[in-house]
Amino acid sequence: MNDVLLNNVLLNGIKDMIYVMEVRNGQYIYSFINQAVREFAGFSDDILGKTIQEVVSEEKWLFLLEKYDTVLLQKDSLVFEDYYPSPMGETRYAENTLTPIFNEDQECTHIVAVTKDITKRKIAERKAEKSKEMLIEGKQRYQSLFDYNLDAVLTLDENGYAITGNRSLEVMTGYTSQEVAGKRYNALVVEEDKDKCQKYFRLALDGILEEFRIRIRNKDNQIVELIVKLTPIVVNNEIVGIYVICKDITALINMRNRFNESENMFQIITEHSRDLITVLNHDGEIIYVSPSYKDILGYDEISYVGEKFYYNLHPDDIGQVKKTFELSKNSKEAWVEQFRQRHKTDGWIWSELHGSPIYDNRNQFKYMVVVSRDISLRKDYETELEYFANHDVLTGLPNRRYFIDRFEQELLSTKGKTNLALIILDLDDFKPVNDSYGHEMGDHVIIEFGKRIKEVVRKSDVVARLGGDEFVVLLPDISSKDQVVDIASRIVSNVEKPWNIQGTEIHLTASVGVAYSSQKLESVHSFLRTADGALYEVKNNGGNNYKLISI
Repeated sequence: MNDVLLNNVLLNGIKDMIYVMEVRNGQYIYSFINQAVREFAGFSDDILGKTIQEVVSEEKWLFLLEKYDTVLLQKDSLVFEDYYPSPMGETRYAENTLTPIFNEDQECTHIVAVTKDITKRKIAERKAEKSKEMLIEGKQRYQSLFDYNLDAVLTLDENGYAITGNRSLEVMTGYTSQEVAGKRYNALVVEEDKDKCQKYFRLALDGILEEFRIRIRNKDNQIVELIVKLTPIVVNNEIVGIYVICKDITALINMRNRFNESENMFQIITEHSRDLITVLNHDGEIIYVSPSYKDILGYDEISYVGEKFYYNLHPDDIGQVKKTFELSKNSKEAWVEQFRQRHKTDGWIWSELHGSPIYDNRNQFKYMVVVSRDISLRKDYETELEYFANHDVLTGLPNRRYFIDRFEQELLSTKGKTNLALIILDLDDFKPVNDSYGHEMGDHVIIEFGKRIKEVVRKSDVVARLGGDEFVVLLPDISSKDQVVDIASRIVSNVEKPWNIQGTEIHLTASVGVAYSSQKLESVHSFLRTADGALYEVKNNGGNNYKLISI
């Protein structure tokens, strides 16, 4: 790829907004803006050659002036967040990175500002806060899914001692999880940054989340620059530990020494990107991939050049990706797609791409710039949440929500067919078990009760826990009332067999209520009401039996 093409792709294909500010006589003058600035900030080339004061409001330029002066004084990169109005008049949030560029005399001649739109992240954080109570049960069951995260993750107890870490932590520090376990979380932090670590650890224990920057020494005694975020681990509304999520920014910090005033300054951005950057030609052939392919997928980037853009994609995802590529190319709109691609050692991993079509001055499509990243962790987390939203935590059986949905689907699918039954059952005198032996014993009884029900019913039947010791069974495709009676009778007999719970012999029985339809199919709630009524008739007659009522 020649320099002109690379310059065009990197300056106008990357979605982040890029400004190059000339430093002259204490003033900061717009020297360059890329296409993203024109689209998202609403600026045009008219601002080139003007100072910050001439372009933005007084409040804004005073804020920016302080940031630029800090970079000039410290001769170091600076990261900060702010907001800006979009051309549509809405407020957008951004993360800004200012990087000084030095000439041969070590004088700062330019400052490169890279502005990443983080509005979606900000909105997502607010939504996540509102959903906290709904996710508490999932959090209690949630275990670390960060093993393959590119960021290092360290798990701490509430006193700040390390429990375990992921593979990225080992790569970053050189220490294994076993070597880290039991040590204070700031053991590797340089002395000057230990107080900062302690401060943010206390904030995290109070539920206040902040990102901060520190330095550590790895096993080879080398300094590693990190951006760190501490996230509390909450169980039963109590903070029981902390997740420490670390992003290695050493390469980005060192990058400032490699910048110069030539066109290759923007190439360095892609070389250090932790995302996969791909450039496709008109026919969808790959003409450039970033070096991050080697780190993230395990393949040399050169092996992709010349291949079609769906190279190494999962066969089931190729059709959809092809379709959305063509739509984006023809509509001139950016595209987003989720797909699976092959990792050299880890098999198929989920990724999400953001594609941007590039057109020439005659409005003809030339290239597609695609930025993709690994979202396997997010996919695993969504799957985990979906499971716990539909299953009982104690028994692992479907819960009330899942059962109602499944029953309604069954009613719709039968379309007038008959012979459907529902069983509601609970244990007789379960409360004395909890009172005499404790709730832990009670939990074991509930689990065993669910197993005994499953032993009797058919594989096609659905057993769910409604709550407490109350369970429900859906019996689809029943051949006759006698078959329902047989199943109900065998459940009663199976429960009546001797119980041995953790070495303790107890005697338990069950009451069973059955609603059976051999005529017109009713609603879910009519089945539940009928079965519940039958259950209480059995209860009132001493339990340890079943009662069937036809609808």
